[in-house]
Amino acid sequence: MAQENQHIILVTSDNDERKIIRREVEKQRRTNMSILCASLRSSLPFELIKGKRSASDHIGEAVNYIQILKQKINALQVKRDRLKLMVNSSLLETSIDQPEHSGAVVKCVNINLIPGGVEIAICSSGLEEGSNSPLSEFMEILLQEGCDVVSCVSTLANGRIFHAIKCEVEADLTRLDLAKLQHKLDHAILLPR
Repeated sequence: MAQENQHIILVTSDNDERKIIRREVEKQRRTNMSILCASLRSSLPFELIKGKRSASDHIGEAVNYIQILKQKINALQVKRDRLKLMVNSSLLETSIDQPEHSGAVVKCVNINLIPGGVEIAICSSGLEEGSNSPLSEFMEILLQEGCDVVSCVSTLANGRIFHAIKCEVEADLTRLDLAKLQHKLDHAILLPR
Protein backbone atom coordinates (compact mmCIF):
# COMPACT_ATOMS: atom_id res chain seq x y z
CA MET A 1 0.00 0.00 0.00
CA ALA A 2 2.88 2.32 0.76
CA GLN A 3 4.21 1.68 -2.75
CA GLU A 4 0.86 2.59 -4.30
CA ASN A 5 0.78 5.92 -2.38
CA GLN A 6 4.32 6.62 -3.46
CA HIS A 7 3.36 5.86 -7.09
CA ILE A 8 0.32 8.18 -6.86
CA ILE A 9 2.50 10.97 -5.46
CA LEU A 10 5.04 10.52 -8.28
CA VAL A 11 2.31 10.53 -10.94
CA THR A 12 0.75 13.64 -9.38
CA SER A 13 4.07 15.47 -9.29
CA ASP A 14 4.75 14.49 -12.94
CA ASN A 15 1.35 15.95 -13.91
CA ASP A 16 2.10 19.12 -11.93
CA GLU A 17 5.45 19.51 -13.67
CA ARG A 18 3.84 19.05 -17.07
CA LYS A 19 1.21 21.68 -16.24
CA ILE A 20 3.91 24.10 -15.09
CA ILE A 21 5.92 23.47 -18.27
CA ARG A 22 2.82 23.96 -20.44
CA ARG A 23 2.00 27.21 -18.61
CA GLU A 24 5.53 28.48 -19.13
CA VAL A 25 5.51 27.53 -22.81
CA GLU A 26 2.15 29.26 -23.29
CA LYS A 27 3.35 32.34 -21.40
CA GLN A 28 6.45 32.50 -23.62
CA ARG A 29 4.28 32.11 -26.75
CA ARG A 30 1.99 34.98 -25.65
CA THR A 31 5.02 37.17 -24.90
CA ASN A 32 6.51 36.43 -28.34
CA MET A 33 3.15 37.17 -30.04
CA SER A 34 2.92 40.44 -28.15
CA ILE A 35 6.43 41.45 -29.26
CA LEU A 36 5.73 40.45 -32.87
CA CYS A 37 2.42 42.36 -32.93
CA ALA A 38 4.14 45.46 -31.55
CA SER A 39 6.82 45.13 -34.23
CA LEU A 40 4.17 44.77 -36.95
CA ARG A 41 2.26 47.77 -35.57
CA SER A 42 5.41 49.91 -35.64
CA SER A 43 6.00 48.97 -39.30
CA LEU A 44 2.58 50.21 -40.45
CA PRO A 45 1.81 53.84 -41.35
CA PHE A 46 0.11 55.65 -38.49
CA GLU A 47 -3.06 56.43 -40.46
CA LEU A 48 -3.72 52.69 -40.90
CA ILE A 49 -3.60 51.84 -37.19
CA LYS A 50 -5.06 55.06 -35.80
CA GLY A 51 -8.02 54.21 -33.59
CA LYS A 52 -7.57 50.45 -33.99
CA ARG A 53 -6.97 48.61 -30.72
CA SER A 54 -7.01 44.88 -31.27
CA ALA A 55 -4.18 42.80 -32.69
CA SER A 56 -6.56 41.33 -35.27
CA ASP A 57 -7.37 44.87 -36.54
CA HIS A 58 -3.65 45.57 -36.92
CA ILE A 59 -3.08 42.27 -38.71
CA GLY A 60 -5.98 43.02 -41.06
CA GLU A 61 -4.55 46.46 -41.85
CA ALA A 62 -1.13 44.87 -42.41
CA VAL A 63 -2.65 42.50 -44.97
CA ASN A 64 -4.29 45.46 -46.79
CA TYR A 65 -1.06 47.45 -46.66
CA ILE A 66 0.92 44.54 -48.12
CA GLN A 67 -1.57 44.33 -51.00
CA ILE A 68 -1.15 48.08 -51.63
CA LEU A 69 2.64 47.68 -51.61
CA LYS A 70 2.39 44.78 -54.07
CA GLN A 71 0.34 46.99 -56.41
CA LYS A 72 2.94 49.76 -56.10
CA ILE A 73 5.66 47.26 -56.97
CA ASN A 74 3.68 46.10 -60.01
CA ALA A 75 3.15 49.70 -61.13
CA LEU A 76 6.86 50.44 -60.72
CA GLN A 77 7.72 47.32 -62.72
CA VAL A 78 5.47 48.53 -65.53
CA LYS A 79 7.19 51.94 -65.41
CA ARG A 80 10.61 50.28 -65.41
CA ASP A 81 9.69 48.15 -68.41
CA ARG A 82 8.31 51.19 -70.24
CA LEU A 83 11.52 53.12 -69.57
CA LYS A 84 13.59 50.20 -70.82
CA LEU A 85 11.55 50.21 -74.02
CA MET A 86 12.09 53.94 -74.39
CA VAL A 87 15.82 53.56 -73.94
CA ASN A 88 15.96 50.67 -76.39
CA SER A 89 14.01 52.57 -79.04
CA SER A 90 15.97 55.79 -78.28
CA LEU A 91 12.82 57.79 -77.56
CA LEU A 92 14.41 58.93 -74.32
CA GLU A 93 17.48 60.28 -76.14
CA THR A 94 15.41 62.37 -78.53
CA SER A 95 13.33 63.82 -75.71
CA ILE A 96 16.46 64.74 -73.71
CA ASP A 97 18.86 65.81 -76.46
CA GLN A 98 16.49 68.04 -78.39
CA PRO A 99 15.40 71.42 -77.06
CA GLU A 100 11.87 71.83 -75.79
CA HIS A 101 10.61 73.71 -78.83
CA SER A 102 12.09 71.32 -81.40
CA GLY A 103 8.91 69.24 -81.54
CA ALA A 104 10.11 66.36 -79.35
CA VAL A 105 7.15 64.93 -77.50
CA VAL A 106 7.46 63.97 -73.85
CA LYS A 107 4.44 62.37 -72.21
CA CYS A 108 4.23 60.76 -68.80
CA VAL A 109 1.66 59.47 -66.33
CA ASN A 110 2.46 59.05 -62.64
CA ILE A 111 0.08 57.37 -60.15
CA ASN A 112 0.48 57.74 -56.38
CA LEU A 113 -1.62 56.20 -53.64
CA ILE A 114 -3.17 58.63 -51.18
CA PRO A 115 -5.45 57.80 -48.23
CA GLY A 116 -8.71 56.54 -49.71
CA GLY A 117 -7.70 56.84 -53.33
CA VAL A 118 -5.11 57.80 -55.92
CA GLU A 119 -3.51 60.94 -57.25
CA ILE A 120 -2.57 60.99 -60.92
CA ALA A 121 -0.12 63.45 -62.44
CA ILE A 122 -0.12 63.70 -66.23
CA CYS A 123 2.35 65.76 -68.23
CA SER A 124 2.41 66.30 -71.99
CA SER A 125 4.90 68.48 -73.80
CA GLY A 126 5.70 69.19 -77.41
CA LEU A 127 2.03 69.55 -78.25
CA GLU A 128 1.38 71.16 -81.55
CA GLU A 129 -0.91 74.12 -81.76
CA GLY A 130 -4.51 73.02 -81.94
CA SER A 131 -3.84 69.55 -80.57
CA ASN A 132 -5.76 68.58 -77.50
CA SER A 133 -5.09 66.61 -74.39
CA PRO A 134 -7.11 63.41 -73.96
CA LEU A 135 -8.51 64.52 -70.58
CA SER A 136 -11.99 63.15 -71.27
CA GLU A 137 -10.42 59.79 -72.14
CA PHE A 138 -8.53 59.81 -68.82
CA MET A 139 -11.75 60.51 -66.95
CA GLU A 140 -13.54 57.67 -68.74
CA ILE A 141 -10.72 55.23 -67.89
CA LEU A 142 -10.78 56.30 -64.23
CA LEU A 143 -14.55 55.75 -64.02
CA GLN A 144 -14.21 52.32 -65.65
CA GLU A 145 -11.62 51.35 -63.03
CA GLY A 146 -13.91 52.35 -60.15
CA CYS A 147 -12.36 55.73 -59.34
CA ASP A 148 -14.48 58.78 -58.49
CA VAL A 149 -12.77 61.97 -59.60
CA VAL A 150 -12.75 64.43 -56.70
CA SER A 151 -10.69 67.18 -58.33
CA CYS A 152 -8.85 67.90 -61.54
CA VAL A 153 -6.53 70.83 -62.05
CA SER A 154 -5.07 71.46 -65.51
CA THR A 155 -2.28 73.92 -66.20
CA LEU A 156 -0.62 75.02 -69.43
CA ALA A 157 2.93 76.29 -68.97
CA ASN A 158 5.91 76.52 -71.34
CA GLY A 159 4.23 74.38 -73.99
CA ARG A 160 3.37 71.65 -71.50
CA ILE A 161 0.00 70.58 -70.19
CA PHE A 162 -0.12 69.33 -66.60
CA HIS A 163 -3.13 67.55 -65.12
CA ALA A 164 -3.36 66.76 -61.42
CA ILE A 165 -6.29 64.42 -60.80
CA LYS A 166 -7.37 63.22 -57.35
CA CYS A 167 -9.71 60.24 -57.13
CA GLU A 168 -11.47 58.32 -54.42
CA VAL A 169 -11.84 54.59 -54.94
CA GLU A 170 -15.40 53.22 -54.74
CA ALA A 171 -14.42 49.72 -53.61
CA ASP A 172 -11.57 48.55 -51.40
CA LEU A 173 -8.34 50.30 -52.44
CA THR A 174 -6.52 46.96 -52.53
CA ARG A 175 -8.78 45.82 -55.38
CA LEU A 176 -7.62 48.65 -57.66
CA ASP A 177 -5.11 47.24 -60.12
CA LEU A 178 -2.57 50.07 -60.37
CA ALA A 179 -0.52 48.35 -63.07
CA LYS A 180 -3.60 47.98 -65.28
CA LEU A 181 -4.64 51.59 -64.63
CA GLN A 182 -1.09 52.80 -65.42
CA HIS A 183 -1.09 50.80 -68.66
CA LYS A 184 -4.46 52.18 -69.78
CA LEU A 185 -3.49 55.79 -69.02
CA ASP A 186 -0.10 55.37 -70.71
CA HIS A 187 -1.84 53.99 -73.78
CA ALA A 188 -4.35 56.86 -73.81
CA ILE A 189 -1.64 59.54 -73.60
CA LEU A 190 0.44 57.96 -76.38
CA LEU A 191 -2.41 57.72 -78.89
CA PRO A 192 -2.03 60.22 -81.74
CA ARG A 193 -4.59 63.00 -81.71
